[in-house]
Amino acid sequence: MKIKCNRCGYIGDESEFPKGRDFFQHTFISGCPKKCGNSQSPGDASLRMMPTDGFRPFEYIRSEPKDKTPLGKVLHKADEAS
Repeated sequence: MKIKCNRCGYIGDESEFPKGRDFFQHTFISGCPKKCGNSQSPGDASLRMMPTDGFRPFEYIRSEPKDKTPLGKVLHKADEAS
């Protein structure tokens, strides 16, 4: 899955971005690989789980499936979720 840095606009694979663990032991994106200064702390990542209108430093970008049939869409979403 692709991730976008909302500060510099860089889009890359999830494996490129450094990760950390929050207080609930969930993995979160901790910084931008382009060293633009965009980062988040474990506390910020935990608070963003709650529904707020706060700034999100990173966002996931879903790709479109190649197979546009209903079964192809379901299998694509299952592949992204795993």
